[in-house]
This record gives sequence, C-alpha cells and structure tokens, in this order.
Amino acid sequence: MKNIYLYLLDTMADWETGYILQGLSMQAMAGEVKYQVKTVGITKAPIKTLGGMTMIPDCSIGEIKEDSIGALLLPGADTWKEEQHKPVLDLVLTCMERKIPVAAICGATLALADLGILNSRKHTSNSVEFLSGCSREYTGNSLYVNQMSVRAENVITASSAGSLLWAKDIMECLSIYSKEVIDSWYRYFSTGNPERFMELVSALQIKN
Repeated sequence: MKNIYLYLLDTMADWETGYILQGLSMQAMAGEVKYQVKTVGITKAPIKTLGGMTMIPDCSIGEIKEDSIGALLLPGADTWKEEQHKPVLDLVLTCMERKIPVAAICGATLALADLGILNSRKHTSNSVEFLSGCSREYTGNSLYVNQMSVRAENVITASSAGSLLWAKDIMECLSIYSKEVIDSWYRYFSTGNPERFMELVSALQIKN
C-alpha cells in the first residue's frame, strides 16, 4: 500500500486539508483501502498550525522511502520561503522525476513557483500577482488559469479558496474511487443537499 504524505510545517493552514482528508477516509466504506495518510515533517518535532493546533508528524523527510510515496500534499503556510524547507522541496523534485502526484495549495504553490515547476504547465494559485510578485523564478504567467484548482498531469495547484476542488482533483488523479463516487462526493459537499448525501452513500456501496 502506498502512502499519501501530508507535509506539516509551522503556520500551516490546517483547514485547507479538511476536504481531502475526509475524502480519503471513505476508502474502507468503498471496499478497498488503496492509500494511507501519513504526516511528515522536517523532523518529528511538533508544529503549530495557523488554526492553533499542535501536530506531531508521523515521520521525518529523511525516513521516507521513495517507493512508498503515492502522493505528496503541500498545504499553505506563511513560512514557505524559509530555507528550512529545502528537504521537502528536494522531495518534490524526486516526485516530479518519478511522476508521483504533487498537490500544492495556497502558499505552497509559491514553493512550486520557486522550483520552476509552474513555468511549463497550467496552474493556479491565490493570484498570478501573488506568484509573480513573490517568486523571482516564476515566468509562467501565460499558463496561469483563473480557477480555484487546476490539474496538469501529476501537478495539482489550488488557491486558498479551492480546497474542495483541490481534493476532488487529487482523488481523480489517484483514481481512488470511481467517477460516480467522486462526482457524488463533490455534489454533496458543494451543495449540502441531503439528497446528494444519500446518492453518495449509494455510490460508495458499489465496489470500485
């Protein structure tokens, strides 16, 4: 079983990961657990989120075995420009070489911009001005898409308002569920309609 690694860092926007974590939690109900979630940090030292939670990583970057990576999730944070994050940025480049999905939201898109990853593929962020104004390496203005989430092969980017669509794109990229399940999931969480909830429950009973 592959691991979906969620990077934990001080000042991370913890709420941005809520929808994808909920989506991944349905795997047993769908009949097959394809991925497990593991949190990873620079070290195993606790981090403090913007929401005020203290979180302890399951493992450190140095403990990750490349063959275990199913995807790498990068949440927004105020500290992405700091040198301390170089180990996870090196891991991002490894994932890119191996065509392992990398999903970045909000401030984490700036980290991808600094690596030059967004200069050659469609992407989004909080705004194109955010990327061009904060990253000297960013030259991908013409590939910027004014959407809340954009999937370009194995790279998924989202704005701070795009966590729901970001989660949908991640699940589609990893083929965690059938199209019916993912569409039902999105319809329910984007509307809150009780009828959509029952559609989701029904769809989950169909093995993928």
